[in-house]
Amino acid sequence: MFPEHISHFGKITKANRQKVLRKPKDLKPEYPGHLIALDTIEKFINGTRRYVITFEDIYTRSAFAWATKSHASKAAEEFFELCLKVFPYSFNFLWALTDNGSEFKKHFSERLKELHLTHCHTYPKTPKMNAHVERFNRTIQDDWIDWRIADLADPDKFNHALMDYLIFYNTRRVHFAFQNKLSPAQFMLQWQAKQPIILNMPQESRIGWHYTTARFSFLGLV
Repeated sequence: MFPEHISHFGKITKANRQKVLRKPKDLKPEYPGHLIALDTIEKFINGTRRYVITFEDIYTRSAFAWATKSHASKAAEEFFELCLKVFPYSFNFLWALTDNGSEFKKHFSERLKELHLTHCHTYPKTPKMNAHVERFNRTIQDDWIDWRIADLADPDKFNHALMDYLIFYNTRRVHFAFQNKLSPAQFMLQWQAKQPIILNMPQESRIGWHYTTARFSFLGLV
């Protein structure tokens, strides 16, 4: 049901849905945390749904993922809080890009507002608008998830093992975006050398992405 309002001509009509902000065509990230993207992978295990929420910082290609039993916006909010803790630089998020899934509404959207982030959405049925994280989704499924699909029955067990892959992905796996020469960690270190950045890490680990393992351990994720 939509609330009603009176039009300019005195006619009672249904109120329009709240307008959704779409991704600006000229939006391109200029530094780490300028533009992030999130998405959800859905899998079926013995007739039961499981979800892997994914995250990518578009500028550095740094990525994270987390399995959950829930598709609710509270789960996406909790996942986003993990992302804030995991990544080793002080986020100055300006833009967060998602599709129009229900998990990226309510609690998730409210949290972005609290952090003064601009939440923009893709148009319906246009995955290419979120191409970077969609590509990460394919990679993580081909490289890891589809080989450990049975473990999704127990998300805690799955996530514990997933951390090893994410450390590899972020610190050792070279990326096409960097001419197949650099991992996200290596790219970030090169960027940091040119333009210093304050790392959001424990004091003993404030050196760079090659200490990602220490960061995950600090958070109790490995």
